[in-house]
Amino acid sequence: MAKSNRTGGPRTDQGKLAASRNAIKTGSYSSLIILPGESEEDFRLLEEQFFKDFSPQDVAQSAMVRSLAVITWKKLRAEKIEHAGLIQALNLPFTLNDYHKLNLPFGRHQAGDILNWIGRLSDADTKEWEVAVKFAQQYLETPPTVAQLQSVESISPFLYQYYVDAAEKVGSLDRGPSYWAGARIKTCDGEEYNFISYYSDQFLKDHEVETWVINHLDAFKQGVKDMKEARLLRFLQQKDIQRVHDDLDRAFYRTLNELRNHQKWRRDESAIDVTDEDN
Repeated sequence: MAKSNRTGGPRTDQGKLAASRNAIKTGSYSSLIILPGESEEDFRLLEEQFFKDFSPQDVAQSAMVRSLAVITWKKLRAEKIEHAGLIQALNLPFTLNDYHKLNLPFGRHQAGDILNWIGRLSDADTKEWEVAVKFAQQYLETPPTVAQLQSVESISPFLYQYYVDAAEKVGSLDRGPSYWAGARIKTCDGEEYNFISYYSDQFLKDHEVETWVINHLDAFKQGVKDMKEARLLRFLQQKDIQRVHDDLDRAFYRTLNELRNHQKWRRDESAIDVTDEDN
């Protein structure tokens, strides 16, 4: 008979280590009950509850009740791992390739710069930038009144500070909104501009990446939503996850059925013993 080429499993230390890691990936197929980082006390409490619920009457029943506790422990672990994996998958940073799939008009902007800036944005930051860009674009076209400029200090402190810094650079315009509104400046090329309109334009140029993102924010938000939904779908379609749940469910109900059959057998035996004694 020809000798089989099947090895029956890994033989090298490296192969055995890889195989052991596969078994402990979710812990569902590992012979270990409590994995590193898990609470032995929590398992013991779960096990005690099973013994209280099923009240095993002999060694065989005790073994089956303990098996039910172990299987349930592994089911809970699998759910935790699945949840953690899902959160990790959804929160992975998006790559340049992901954002290019949105087909947005990046133009001359470096997609990497845009991506890095988006990664640093919080919801509060986004709102603050939206307001600043909105006012800068508005004042670029129509210079604001004194009252409008005064309100910018509370509505958009970031933009207001930009005007303050600009006024300090000019030197003679550091007298606040009441003076800025009608002030005019002359550039090195001899052109004259309204102070606020000129520096609103400078603000938008200095923050081109931020301004571009804010102007395309709705498309970005929808794109991110779509990409996360796609990630969720891919995660849920992973066969290994469902296989673990199915295997554990089958093992649980098989053991439970064996326990019930054994309990019924003991009851039947007890009934026979009582009948024999009466005779």
